Amino acid sequence: MAEVAGQAFISVDASSYSEGGETWDFRKINLGLDIQTLLTAEELVVGEFDRSFQDGDGTAPMIVEGSDGTTRTVDYQYDANGEVAVPSADLILENFALGAVNDPYSANPTVDPFRIRDPYIELAYKDDDQGIRQIVGFRLGFGQSQGYLSADLLSVTGNFEANVTGIGQDAYDSACSGPNPTGTAIQCGLLSFARNSVIFSPIQLLDGYSGNALPEGTNEDVGYIKRASWAGVPTGGYFDTNGALGLILPLLTANECEISGVKSCLKMDIYQSIYLGTPEEQREEGATFQETAARGMFVSLQSEAVPWKDNSGLTTDGRVYTERGAFFNSAAYADIDGNKRYPLSLDLYGGLAGTPRVATCVGRIKGC
Repeated sequence: MAEVAGQAFISVDASSYSEGGETWDFRKINLGLDIQTLLTAEELVVGEFDRSFQDGDGTAPMIVEGSDGTTRTVDYQYDANGEVAVPSADLILENFALGAVNDPYSANPTVDPFRIRDPYIELAYKDDDQGIRQIVGFRLGFGQSQGYLSADLLSVTGNFEANVTGIGQDAYDSACSGPNPTGTAIQCGLLSFARNSVIFSPIQLLDGYSGNALPEGTNEDVGYIKRASWAGVPTGGYFDTNGALGLILPLLTANECEISGVKSCLKMDIYQSIYLGTPEEQREEGATFQETAARGMFVSLQSEAVPWKDNSGLTTDGRVYTERGAFFNSAAYADIDGNKRYPLSLDLYGGLAGTPRVATCVGRIKGC
């Protein structure tokens, strides 16, 4: 159920990059294709090898979350050896799908395809200690992409960024209303000033135990979390807003997975379907694919650290620094006008409650 359109055109780019006395050579195969597809897989697993929470490489622990009625409780999960358990692979996406099916239970279902323009394959080379040139990295990337990505996100390694936007009233209701409010009187007082304002915050992968961007005990030279199953506003982050209230909301920073009583650590598997690019209901009339597609998305695999070129458009000479293992990059990018965009945009309610899965099969939601 895939369609490939356009003139077939393949080109190869060669480049090199040096930093810290080390040099990497790159060969990038550009595929001049415009692909529309509905793709499903029971499970997508990449980067399956041993990692340990105790290694200090940023591997996130598996945890059990609970509540004592008013306060969040959390504890580690342990494996058969009594060690803190971690996911078995860098990327684990069950019931994976690109694209969607509209009216799946009707007599005339239609495909809402996932669209990819200018995909590419890139190899990274580096000389070992004996001067022998070896492949140290591989990545599959999309110049532009748009559509639904659906999965049970059980383990994610890399850059997964989104932006949550909503009305302050939603945050106030979450923390300060009901029989068991979680916000303090001072916190609710500050939130009350923002009830009629638009508030927003970027969210990213984090450690569900501590709420930090990196697990406790991570080595200083580690750049990102591995095998995360939680996302949200990390410790020290906050909701922002335009205008004078922007001076107040930074006082309400995330700590122990809460921002003024609003939950700020969210299990990744609550995001059953995410739309990459600008959703149709948010596009301006007549907007083109080039104007609304996400940029810079890729999946890579490295045997050691590799600084891939950043294709997000936010910088002309930046690098995405990856480490040993698999890496999924779905990060902020520049649109056609140079404005910063996020590949996933959620309203505040959707950010807190998750996003339901769109149908990816005919006659059922998933499990084709």
